[in-house]
Amino acid sequence: MTRQFALPFAAAGPDGDSEFLITESNRAVVDRLFDWTRLPFGAAVLVGPAGSGKTVIGRAFAGGSGGGFIDNADGESDETLFHAWNRAQTQGLPVLFAASRAPAEWGIRLPDLLSRLGASLLIEIPPPDEDMATLLLQKLLARAGLALPDSLAHYAAVRMERSYPAIHDLARTIDQMALAMQRPIGQRLVREALAIMAGTDGGSTD
Repeated sequence: MTRQFALPFAAAGPDGDSEFLITESNRAVVDRLFDWTRLPFGAAVLVGPAGSGKTVIGRAFAGGSGGGFIDNADGESDETLFHAWNRAQTQGLPVLFAASRAPAEWGIRLPDLLSRLGASLLIEIPPPDEDMATLLLQKLLARAGLALPDSLAHYAAVRMERSYPAIHDLARTIDQMALAMQRPIGQRLVREALAIMAGTDGGSTD
């Protein structure tokens, strides 16, 4: 079962995206993270690739819990991270750190900080499933004003690399091709976009 999780408007990013997609691939992540009263030490680290929804989740987490959210935490200074951790302990409010890598790969110099982050709940966003690939592809193209029929979205989802960066790349490729060719999105265009992504000639008609 797939659903769209409508987040508070305040959680929306710069593009006004306040709707986060939930499928079986990421349901456990959302359920565990939003049970913030049970987070060990009131802290969690959310790890996932670009485009996997970390920022929208984090803003909703902060808005709902009243706690803190540090996006792109792997690029922040040790002092900023330590301050956020300590504030969570003294105020009794949770904090969420989001990054593309686990804390051990952030280049942290302070052993105490690394130990504290290591004791936090580490949550990794799994690769997207077929439903997520279908819905996210449609959502990304809708932002560009392009409608991708369910049948074509599914056609692409079962043939593409199953990763968040690949979904974003495919949406961008379809958008660019539709603009350049000045034609509606059809199976041929989607097939050619998939071929470009795969590095083939796109000659198959399956």
